[in-house]
Amino acid sequence: MIILRNIKLPFDASKEDLFKKVKNLIKKDDFSYSIYKRSLDARDGIFYVYQVLVDTDVSPQIFNKLKNNISYYNEEKLILYNKNKVKSALVVGAGPAGLFCAYSLLKAGVGVKIIERGDDIDTRMEKIKNLMQNSILDENSNISFGEGGAGTFSDGKLTSRSKDKRSRKIFEILVDHGGPSEILYDAMPHIGTDVLRNVIKNIRKSILKMGGEFYFRTKFIDLKFEDGKVKSLITDKGEFEACQYILALGNSSRDTFSFLNKYISLEAKPFALGFRIEHLQSDINFSQYKIKNESLPQASYALTYSKKENPHSAYTFCMCPGGYVVPSASEKNRLCVNGMSEHKRNGINANSALVCTVSPDFYGNSPLGGIDFQRKIEERAFILGGGKYFAPVQKVCDFLADKESTSLGKIIPTYKPGYKLTSLNDIYSPSINKVLKEAILSMDKKLHGFANNDAILTGVETRTSSPVRILRKDYHTLEYNNLRPIGEGAGFAGGIVSSALDGLKCAIEILEG
Repeated sequence: MIILRNIKLPFDASKEDLFKKVKNLIKKDDFSYSIYKRSLDARDGIFYVYQVLVDTDVSPQIFNKLKNNISYYNEEKLILYNKNKVKSALVVGAGPAGLFCAYSLLKAGVGVKIIERGDDIDTRMEKIKNLMQNSILDENSNISFGEGGAGTFSDGKLTSRSKDKRSRKIFEILVDHGGPSEILYDAMPHIGTDVLRNVIKNIRKSILKMGGEFYFRTKFIDLKFEDGKVKSLITDKGEFEACQYILALGNSSRDTFSFLNKYISLEAKPFALGFRIEHLQSDINFSQYKIKNESLPQASYALTYSKKENPHSAYTFCMCPGGYVVPSASEKNRLCVNGMSEHKRNGINANSALVCTVSPDFYGNSPLGGIDFQRKIEERAFILGGGKYFAPVQKVCDFLADKESTSLGKIIPTYKPGYKLTSLNDIYSPSINKVLKEAILSMDKKLHGFANNDAILTGVETRTSSPVRILRKDYHTLEYNNLRPIGEGAGFAGGIVSSALDGLKCAIEILEG
């Protein structure tokens, strides 16, 4: 099998066009192929650039001719073997890190139990609906907590900076459980919240079929130790014992971090906070493509801004084409927001986080200082929104001019349960506001219309990543060899794929050492 690279075709080319291109390159008629990677290039015209797996061989002459764009392909198989004969594991948290760690351990014959403070997907959906429609928050089952983790109610973006080849196994498992096949090859894959919910349920079914056990509405509240190891894990529903304990907590597990700070080493880490910014998706499409064509995918963007003299830098994060701004609060009388898209990305608005970095020195540098800082911001946002988990919103032009918004323009906020027009300038410090304002104007030069007067800012985005890191050596805490913090909450991942990969790699270490 060979892999061909840098095959460039117009964005509206057909499958037959791709077949003919491959045929012309390898000078063969009889072959089968599949797309290995595909990326959209809109820098000079609009093209798809393909990498293609071809199930054939080619002559030395052809191979030499294509030498810069061809290689032999050997599929790397992941074999999980319980070399250490581990009998049991307890996983705390049913987000990507926890689920993929549990799934991998079960594949190798380890008995696994999963506890999750929130509900299963279907019950969780009802709790989120109740928040959006009736302003009633369940602190343990919401957009931050519950089966699938916070990423379940996002765009379902599957990008990762990791070059680890085992990442592909994550995508294959997602596809095997109902994910769209194009996530295996799209350069910017996404699954969408609607599809991801079903995938998560199917993964749960596989885990149960392999003998795994789920305990929903079960909150981790303490640990017991014996002979230098964790002996048991205590929950509000009883005590659990296992050989290995995996903490896949998620970055909103503030109460859990507070009591863990008594037992294990935690440190403050940088994170980012700001607002959600909404534009018309049609405007983003035209700014990126310079043409109107409904066959093109909804356009996205990723923008950055920094100056040496500023104490913060800014960037856009978790961009949701055709998406919605949603409530991600997990504590009463505190408000924060996130973004979410369905697989078709067919909403009217685009949104992304527009956030500013903060260092531990900025918020106090104690292990739990970032959590305290987040809480203060979220309390201000809750009050500014008028209570009932309504979000404070402001037009970009008014934010830049430091005046209260009193009316909307052509862009209508998508946030539910509701919103209040106000001024967002009093939520953050002057240094953060200054950088965010500079960033909006700078980003407008890269993406025309980003500073559109009618664009909407919604407060506040505070859960971009964990403000805490649990120190670990390899995949266990510094203090206990059988206590293993993983994923985004532990400060070692950011997003669905990197969290799932961290869970997989933790499982491999448990199995093989």
